Amino acid sequence: MSVKQMIQFGLVLVLLVATFAAASKADAWSSCGSTYVVQRGDWLAKIARRCGITLSSLYAANPWVGYYIYPGQLLAIPGGYDPAPYCGPSYDYYGSYYVVCRGDTLGGIALYYGTTWRYLQSLNGIPNANRIYSGQVIRVY
Repeated sequence: MSVKQMIQFGLVLVLLVATFAAASKADAWSSCGSTYVVQRGDWLAKIARRCGITLSSLYAANPWVGYYIYPGQLLAIPGGYDPAPYCGPSYDYYGSYYVVCRGDTLGGIALYYGTTWRYLQSLNGIPNANRIYSGQVIRVY
């Protein structure tokens, strides 16, 4: 084997190793947390680009998402770095909140917290109390 062939073989080997390392790193990490709360003006492609993931992986992680997303919805981000509940009660720096699960009603959430559905509707700016969505974040206090 000549010196030229050895150099070519070495370069090919380095490129293969670098390709596999870059592919595994891109699949294993996202620049967002494990969840993302949809903001006004967001769309799925914009969220995927912001989080450094593909649109198809965002759809795969959120099979319940249809064509439309709504401000306040909570999306699961594949490869995110912080564990968080996908639905149910929780709290953060700003107070208590509830992530709507499938089948939840505003009245049921209000009953859980010992308040009224009208209070939660007013506090969260929900135009129609009968239309809340899975993944939507409802602030409680």
